[in-house]
Amino acid sequence: MEKITTCRDIKPRIQPIKMKSALELWSSDVLPVAKYTWVLGPKKPRDQVRKKEIPPVDVGIDTLVKKGVIELLEPIRVDSVEDVKKIPDDIDAILLGDMEDWLVDEEILEALASKNKPFIAEWDNWGYSIHGRLSKLRFNRFKNTRYYYTMGDKELLTLLNALRGWRYLKTLRILYVGEYPPRSVAAPEGITFDTVKKKFGVDITRIDLGEYMETIKSIRDEEVEDIARKWALKYMIMDGREKYLKEYAKIYLGVKKLLLKHRANAITVECPGLPDIEYVPCFAFSILLDEGIPCGCEADIPTLLAMSMVMGVSGDSALMGNINENVTHIDIERGIVTINHDVVPPSYGCPGCRFMMRDYHNMGRGSTAFVKLPKGMPVTLTGVHWNLDKIWATKGYVAWTEDTVHCRISIGIKVDDAKKVSKIAFGHHIVLARGDHVDELRMLANILGLEFINV
Repeated sequence: MEKITTCRDIKPRIQPIKMKSALELWSSDVLPVAKYTWVLGPKKPRDQVRKKEIPPVDVGIDTLVKKGVIELLEPIRVDSVEDVKKIPDDIDAILLGDMEDWLVDEEILEALASKNKPFIAEWDNWGYSIHGRLSKLRFNRFKNTRYYYTMGDKELLTLLNALRGWRYLKTLRILYVGEYPPRSVAAPEGITFDTVKKKFGVDITRIDLGEYMETIKSIRDEEVEDIARKWALKYMIMDGREKYLKEYAKIYLGVKKLLLKHRANAITVECPGLPDIEYVPCFAFSILLDEGIPCGCEADIPTLLAMSMVMGVSGDSALMGNINENVTHIDIERGIVTINHDVVPPSYGCPGCRFMMRDYHNMGRGSTAFVKLPKGMPVTLTGVHWNLDKIWATKGYVAWTEDTVHCRISIGIKVDDAKKVSKIAFGHHIVLARGDHVDELRMLANILGLEFINV
């Protein structure tokens, strides 16, 4: 089967440019004092020490290219406004050489700013842009210019992860299955597929539930025998689902076929409108999430975008669910919010915990997933507003996991202020991702021009 582009296939595309540096001017006879003292005179002793220091983590540009963290294009020499036109549009950032923009003509800087791409000051193998703060002073005069200079490997990798998330969004093609607006999730008037395209560059293709059903029904038993056999060996199949493994494998394969047919790499299904519980995609979505494909429940586009953002910055799977359903007052009083739904990636399971296929809401039909998450695992919670103008995020850790039947999995998350999160967290559903990605999401929001709220 043809490969679907996933969050793991993406790396930011960086375009270096070369301009006449301040050092070149200082080396000329135009500035004798600079030439014979600053350039040819004694070297700054602590600068020389800095250049020889071995970093705890080597994040030099060449190292990151070799590791596949970034894609670095061939440098482009920019000495005029005309040269700026050589810079391709399909890049994620422009890399400025050390001290190369300090004395460049304003017209060139203005032309560069008009490309509307983030600028990054060149960094060393420690992730430091020692002179970056001075470049910022020049670019600040151009409206909406995003200029970044980093001080350390953590900040640098945060920025590169955010750029990866941005590039991933630009590659995102959502397959929307069902009616729009959805009938179980509120969508404000005026927010259309075109709105999403203009805001994020994301294409959405809509098909009806009938095509979803027909695709699944058209799959032959022999096409899914290997999948069903693998699931039977790997997972704990419960609630009599053993008899129907091939049928649920057809949902998984059907979704993949639909994605390929419509050239999509993310999907959301208006599942409440399905004519039969047997066709809910919960278990299939759980498996697909671990394959790097964002899968959203109930045709909730903002939550699917939030999921895609956090998967983009992390290169990892995520899950979504209702906040504070299957919650008690005591949970919230103790600083715990809950995430409750029917989808969970198998890789989120704790060591030794079996991943289970169970029925849908104890109905004796359909397939959902359950697994216990590692207690104490750090997680990020996030959501995008339906107006598509803001994103929130917070971090916490897993306090407990319970099989709550309806919905199947409930995850208790200990956060700094459960009442604040409960009040501020917008989104019909919210997203949970393992690890702390708050800084990356903040950076991505800045790149996208979204308001960011750290709860």
